[in-house]
Amino acid sequence: MNNVDIHTTEELIRKYRWAGKIRFISFFLLLFFLILMKYIGGYSYLNTTFIVLICVEAVLNQPYNFIVRRVNIDRFQYYQMTIDIIAISWIMHYMGGLEAPIVTMAYYAVILWAGVVSTTAAVFFSVVVSALFFSLIVILEHFGMLPFISYYDYKMPTAQMFSLLLGNLSFLFAFGYFSTHSSNIIKFLQRKRQEESLRNVHKLLATGSLVGRTAHDILNHLACIKSYVEILLNKASPGSQDNEMLESVRKLERRSANLLERLAKFSRKPEQEFEPVDIHKVIEDALELSWPLVKYSKMSIEKKYGSDIPNIMANRGQLQEIFVVFILNSLDAIPKQGTLTIKTTHLKEDNVVGIVFSDTGVGIKQEDLKRLGEPFFTTKGSAKGLGVGLTTAYGIIDRHNGKVYVESIVGKGTTFNIQLPIRQPDHQK
Repeated sequence: MNNVDIHTTEELIRKYRWAGKIRFISFFLLLFFLILMKYIGGYSYLNTTFIVLICVEAVLNQPYNFIVRRVNIDRFQYYQMTIDIIAISWIMHYMGGLEAPIVTMAYYAVILWAGVVSTTAAVFFSVVVSALFFSLIVILEHFGMLPFISYYDYKMPTAQMFSLLLGNLSFLFAFGYFSTHSSNIIKFLQRKRQEESLRNVHKLLATGSLVGRTAHDILNHLACIKSYVEILLNKASPGSQDNEMLESVRKLERRSANLLERLAKFSRKPEQEFEPVDIHKVIEDALELSWPLVKYSKMSIEKKYGSDIPNIMANRGQLQEIFVVFILNSLDAIPKQGTLTIKTTHLKEDNVVGIVFSDTGVGIKQEDLKRLGEPFFTTKGSAKGLGVGLTTAYGIIDRHNGKVYVESIVGKGTTFNIQLPIRQPDHQK
């Protein structure tokens, strides 16, 4: 049993690169600010240790692009945040702790990064660890257990120290709360944009398939009309009014047929030869394609792959398209917490491979089950679909000489059981 990870490696690497640029600019701006302070005669924090810490923080993200490919991603993020917070705490120490002009602002970068790149748990972790390390630095400095680097001729009273410390900690936790909610809003809007984009692409593909089949049916009707016109022309007198009208009808039929043939050709997908396909790899590709929607939803995915599944002769792109349809249907059917289970089996007695998509969603009424696959029939309402997704999926399964069985209980969920032959008739040995 396998579960899909919250983050894909490539997505996290892109975010690390983005965060690395922000980090590089931020810390070198800090270095520029300190040099400017020294130049205008202000307090100088510049020493070898301090400059090394700033440079290390500025370039710390650069090696992460290579590291995240080889380690546990989620765990590594916490290691990275801890290293960042330790380095920032030492910078705070060399700037005088509470006397530092930027005080806890440097920690905000780590908290913001956790909100944008990672999860709510990571934000909470970064806030708590930042508060802990900063408090230790300030308290240990104040009571002499850590060398106090002061740039002022002033000994802060204990009550004032704790008052300022609590004030800074309050800002840390407030910023953590702000970062969490802001990032959730951003992720929600991103999800809606990606969802709309993916649905539009899917609608166009499905509508194109329907247009092609509809054009084919109309061409058959036009062929009948043409035959009747030819019969009537043979009976009509040459040069008569009836003959002229029939000639006009024949010309219109030819123009209509040509137009429909161009439309059918435009909407028709390029035919591809069937090839041996690893069904698990196609499912993973479909999950990756739909992952921008799934990862922001409340639907978890559970995979139960059989260990003896042979390759099947199929069109890889078309199978991926129908698997995306079933994944998105389950996503729409689970408004609250739920699970989509994807299971594969090898039915040796029938020489077929079974792919099961079973969700714990709202289910489908029995009277609606009979209409699944009808063009433009949908149980979701017009806001979520045009009713062409399952029509396309059923058509592709039929072209693969496969079968699909549906079971559903309202309030408990729906199961689609797809059975595809291992070999197609044209590929029998």
